[in-house]
Amino acid sequence: MSRPRRVTAPKSYADIVSSDKEEVSDAFEGTESENSDTSADEADLESLPTSYEPSDKFIPLPTPAQIAEAKKFIAEQTNNCASIRAEYAKQKKVLIQIRGRLEASEKLLLERQASISPIRRVPQEVLSMIFLIHTIEHSQSTWTLMHVCRTWRLAALTTPSLWTRIKLITVSRKEKKSKSRLRVSEGYEVCSKSSQLIRALQRVGSAPLDLWILMGYNEWNRDSSLYSDEEMRNLIAVVKRQLLRPRLRSLRIQTAEYFRPDDAFDEFDFRSLKEIEVNRVFPELFKRIAQEVGDLRSLIGPCSEVLSLKDKLSHVEELSIVGEYGSDAQSVQSLLSTSHSLTNLTIHGSNLNKSFKTTMTRLERLELWNVPPVWPIVCPNLTHLTIKPYMESDYEDLYLPHLVYLSYTGSSGKFLTCFNVPALHTLELKAAGGKGEVTTGMRRVWIKNWNPTINPVVFKLIDSTVNSKILAKVLQEMTNCEELYMIRTMINSDLFNSLLPEKRVTTSKTKKTTKSAQNAKSKETWWIPARKLRMFVGDMNGCKARLNEEDLWMAASNFVAMREAASVPLEEVSLRLDRGGWKDFVKDDIEDRDI
Repeated sequence: MSRPRRVTAPKSYADIVSSDKEEVSDAFEGTESENSDTSADEADLESLPTSYEPSDKFIPLPTPAQIAEAKKFIAEQTNNCASIRAEYAKQKKVLIQIRGRLEASEKLLLERQASISPIRRVPQEVLSMIFLIHTIEHSQSTWTLMHVCRTWRLAALTTPSLWTRIKLITVSRKEKKSKSRLRVSEGYEVCSKSSQLIRALQRVGSAPLDLWILMGYNEWNRDSSLYSDEEMRNLIAVVKRQLLRPRLRSLRIQTAEYFRPDDAFDEFDFRSLKEIEVNRVFPELFKRIAQEVGDLRSLIGPCSEVLSLKDKLSHVEELSIVGEYGSDAQSVQSLLSTSHSLTNLTIHGSNLNKSFKTTMTRLERLELWNVPPVWPIVCPNLTHLTIKPYMESDYEDLYLPHLVYLSYTGSSGKFLTCFNVPALHTLELKAAGGKGEVTTGMRRVWIKNWNPTINPVVFKLIDSTVNSKILAKVLQEMTNCEELYMIRTMINSDLFNSLLPEKRVTTSKTKKTTKSAQNAKSKETWWIPARKLRMFVGDMNGCKARLNEEDLWMAASNFVAMREAASVPLEEVSLRLDRGGWKDFVKDDIEDRDI
């Protein structure tokens, strides 16, 4: 049993004041009894209070008159608050009503404004054509347009040509178990099941199809448990059943495993076919196409398939010949000599005759892969060029006044020395050799060449290993370079240190009144390598070489600071190490980006 707590009687206000006075007096007595030899102690004693009043520590109690006045004020304010609350509730209801009327009025105003907006005055046929151009040029899905408004949805649903791009794919059993589904790919509606394909074909109507057949076979894996050739045939059969002699506008077949169509396309109508792209030989299919097709606009495929349709290429605009030509090289050269309407051309193979030469004035885009050391085509209006020679040697001078994009895969740079491209905007250089070869090639093109004719605005160095100091000298010769991208290419601190601005002393002479006397004046000016450079992006993801990260980070930060001090600041300096994130030294943060 616990001992009961002792209860002390509460002190009155007078007792509290009395005890406080006693404490103060005791404090004075204790202070006087202490030793007061030093002047500091005496000053402390003099600073103590000489009197003490209760009002110094406690608030006076209200008088009865004050209490009565406070109660009266509280009653008045209570009534005042109640009236204000009532008025607020009343006005709030009015405000809600006014807000509702305002929203309704704004809705009517918006609807009336929208009814006379320029887009409403566009006929549905024109709107459908705009949708069609947008989806084709930007590889966009029609489903995105349908979510804008009811008018756009109606226009999309009543335009069958917007739904003609269908991609047939076969998936493995593992992929079938996945709950996620790819609905659209590059603007094509993806169908891997009969139910999906039937719904897609219902929106097509009688419009010609853009059919893309993609099979996921591999040369080394023919396991039918992973992929089924029969599934693709079933999907093609669904197309034939739904459309009854379906028409094709374009046909694209990409298979990693040999796919034999046989009679899969026997009921298709190829008279409207304008574009063909295949990556394998389908002799029976192309024999059938050659019997029905008119003039093609685009043809991409192996040499034998292209030559089987050579009589249908009088108006072809895009042509890509893949693979070795062998004994067909002469036929390929003859075909190129008569194709005067080409705007895009891709040639793969090394069997062209060195003496072959033809002229294509309409050609704008050209790709030459593994071609011999010749320039087979005279194309003065070329704007885009991609080239990978299988052997580099000296060429004749090539003047391409309209070229804006050049992608070159090589190491020695001999071929680049022949180019004169005054309008070049982007240079993409992919190395095909070691550090010594690449460095020598750069020296040959930009340093040893007394008049370099390649001066891009955007320079991309990909999969290369190059001496950093030589690269810095190359950038000094590129007086137009504004953006530098180094992709899967090692970067070290020497590159940044070689591009640092420097203060140099220059001397200028001024004439005095007499011709014989001269006065020399000295002043400091900034020497800035690659003065126009504003963006530096280095992606070392995939580079396995060792790197001193601390030195690189310090050199990059110093490079940014010195450019700022020289009044030529950079907009971005971003670096990424192997399996790391991006670090921007201008914004001083780490972020994800695509290049």
